[in-house]
Amino acid sequence: MATKGTNKQQYSIRVASRLTGISPHTLRMWERRYGFPVPERTPGGARRYSVEDVERLKLISRALEAGYRPNEVVAKSLESLEEIMVAQAEVLPPTAPDHGSGPSLDRIIRLVEDDDVEGIRNELRAAVAVLGPKRFLNDFAHPLLVKVGERWREGHLSVRQEHLTSELLTTQIRALIAGYEVAQGAPTVLLTTLPDELHSLGLQMVALHLALSGAGVRLLGPNAPIPDIVSAAAALEVDVVGISVSVAAPASASRGYIETLLDELPRKVELWVGGDGSMDLMEPRKGVRFLHSFDAIEQALAEWRRTRG
Repeated sequence: MATKGTNKQQYSIRVASRLTGISPHTLRMWERRYGFPVPERTPGGARRYSVEDVERLKLISRALEAGYRPNEVVAKSLESLEEIMVAQAEVLPPTAPDHGSGPSLDRIIRLVEDDDVEGIRNELRAAVAVLGPKRFLNDFAHPLLVKVGERWREGHLSVRQEHLTSELLTTQIRALIAGYEVAQGAPTVLLTTLPDELHSLGLQMVALHLALSGAGVRLLGPNAPIPDIVSAAAALEVDVVGISVSVAAPASASRGYIETLLDELPRKVELWVGGDGSMDLMEPRKGVRFLHSFDAIEQALAEWRRTRG
């Protein structure tokens, strides 16, 4: 709720978060790491943000959506941020296709069919620039994977074209992860796949979404033996182990691996399971949370922070 003093309006951290789209955890982390925002404190120690703080945070949020990294913009003044956004509005991204027509799934599919690697790469970069990283994941990258899969099943794309698209998309997402990864975020999530599971693009997408939501990400990679997952969870002191299961994974083997993880993971570590293949594993199991969308991941993060953060 906003509060009024004698001459200025102030906002609680929750209201500031709603107004700017920046999570309370990220606001606190930026305060420690970059020295902004530095809110006033009530006698009880609660943070109170000024109107100027919120306006500056809104510009920072817009800059991040435009592709800037936190270390490039969080500490900048209001005037500098305004200059950045004016320049961003005036300059069309050099990779934007068709003179501002915006990202297009149909266009990128045509590029895949034509084996135009540079064109695919430019289209992905343009989509990030136009949509921002989070909308890029939800509104472009995931629908692109679905469409490529459909075109492959219909016989319009070859296996090599499907693999090429996945690799180019993985490269783009890894670059975004490097820019947005929060090493000390909460909860800390270890991401991997079960033994003999080689598909890793889903892991990369989830890693980026978690990083954008202020979580700490530890990528173990695909095809991890169960003892390695358990030892990594303990050594890295993670709060959550996230497992991605593809449709190619045998359901019976996956069930056995999950049961073993439940027995051997530290009791405080939660187990989150997602991916298209996890739909066949959804049996009631205490200690396992099945997540099949980015919205479900957001809900799981919010619940963890509310009950355990």
